[in-house]
Amino acid sequence: MKNVISQLKSHNKLINIIRCQPQISKAALSEYLKVSWPTVSANIDTLKKNNILSVSDGLCINPDFAHMIGLSIGAAQTKLTIIDMNFSPISAELFNDLISNLNVFHNARNYMQEKGKKITNYIFFKTPNSLFELQTQLDSIIADIIKIIENQDTFKLNIISMGIAFTGAIDNVEKKIVKSHNLEYLSDKPLNTIIYPNRLDFFEQQGINIYIDNNSNTSVVAEKYNMYQPNSINYKYRNKKNILILYLGAGIGAGMIFNNSLYHGASNFVGELGHLELPAYPNTDFKAIEKSCSCGSCECLDYRIRNDVFEMTKSEFSELNSMAIKDYLIAHPDKFEIFIYYIGKITNLLINLLNLDLIIFTGKFKEIADYMWPLLYKQINSNKLSYIANACEFKSSNLGATSPAIGVAICAYYDKINEDVNWNF
Repeated sequence: MKNVISQLKSHNKLINIIRCQPQISKAALSEYLKVSWPTVSANIDTLKKNNILSVSDGLCINPDFAHMIGLSIGAAQTKLTIIDMNFSPISAELFNDLISNLNVFHNARNYMQEKGKKITNYIFFKTPNSLFELQTQLDSIIADIIKIIENQDTFKLNIISMGIAFTGAIDNVEKKIVKSHNLEYLSDKPLNTIIYPNRLDFFEQQGINIYIDNNSNTSVVAEKYNMYQPNSINYKYRNKKNILILYLGAGIGAGMIFNNSLYHGASNFVGELGHLELPAYPNTDFKAIEKSCSCGSCECLDYRIRNDVFEMTKSEFSELNSMAIKDYLIAHPDKFEIFIYYIGKITNLLINLLNLDLIIFTGKFKEIADYMWPLLYKQINSNKLSYIANACEFKSSNLGATSPAIGVAICAYYDKINEDVNWNF
């Protein structure tokens, strides 16, 4: 295993180019890498020998070489998926075979059945309301993950890492949830107090690293890689270098890619967009549903959306899925206008400050995004700095609420090979 990981680290840039541009020619590869054609050819032969690249004539990744598990813990739901070496979720057929044959994830299967949701290439659980309940649930989930790992040869899997995405401010170096506004019982909790020691010992003994990060950071990674899929609705935007995602969950967060590199900020706390304060929608009195947001403000974006638009508590809003959000806003056009007023204000602020190429609306924006454009562009058109605003495009996601789980699995791969996440090729 050590030799293989060494090969991944040594040839990560080459592998990533092929991942994002399958069937690329050796000549084009040598130009990207600024090395001779014989050197590229020798490296490709080595990667084929190690089964990292497919032995077929064209250049492409062997998807079954390595697999990564992604787990995202949101305010309402916890989602789990498994991705392959192409950074795509494994097929729904394989995922279902895995679950049914090993008889794992009972709680999620029952919960999804109650919700009338069919299992495809991911599964989700209801997120508990207390630390002890979450610890208990995670222990059950990880016990099932261990069962998968112990039987992975049967399913031609090779799990090398696992990522866990949380809401809030995450220290991904010390592996600690510094502050979680949506699951406050997780605030100031290191990972080793959330996952029991015997489970952590198992992963360490197997050489499987566990990576943690914020769900908005991981979402932008998933969205960027998804752009390289030819069937993606956002394929034509794959070469955009300065991208921001707006992720709507229990609140709003932002994930950022600057100059084709994932941006974490000075201490990994970038993207706390939901707690920026905004003036209230003009000429309207709003009844206070809750005294303030968990950040202490009654003027932040998260509070204004929950209070002024949906007239709900944080726990009530957390329970809404993307379809329920769409249905509510379509049924209440006055509230829809207020919603877009706030989203438009924050979007214009981001455009003017960061001079972005692209903003993607993801998470629970998924169902409402395509209905937002007329009102949103009205707000964007009011931007006095049109020479900046005109350079930024807007798209909806086709990953939606699964993006944090997919993205954190990708980040866990990069953590395994001790590389920063970037697309500089």
